[in-house]
Amino acid sequence: MRAILTVALLGLVGLFGCRGALGDGEAEFAGGRYPEAKQTFLRVELDARGWDAPERAEYALYRGLTHAALGDRAAASAWLTLARAIEASRPGSLTERDLSRLRIGIEELEMLQ
Repeated sequence: MRAILTVALLGLVGLFGCRGALGDGEAEFAGGRYPEAKQTFLRVELDARGWDAPERAEYALYRGLTHAALGDRAAASAWLTLARAIEASRPGSLTERDLSRLRIGIEELEMLQ
């Protein structure tokens, strides 16, 4: 019983850690603090690889939007493409709001090419 409880608690810590990093990065992005958002996303990049599809898609989206805001079109394109691929393989990974942001981000990058 103690082992099951320990595993469950570790899972919750991982979940909140994921949401915390995503939430922090998204808040920094929303506040126009793009360099800070970039650093937050870089700090959790290795962890993000193990997250579930919705969290990975959200991470890729906001990392891409952050790179776009900083003027790094190549990195922005790579991350937004990844977010789109995750959503395509697992429909519903992104919320409607985030899907809209993804479409706009990709369209804006395409207009700059």
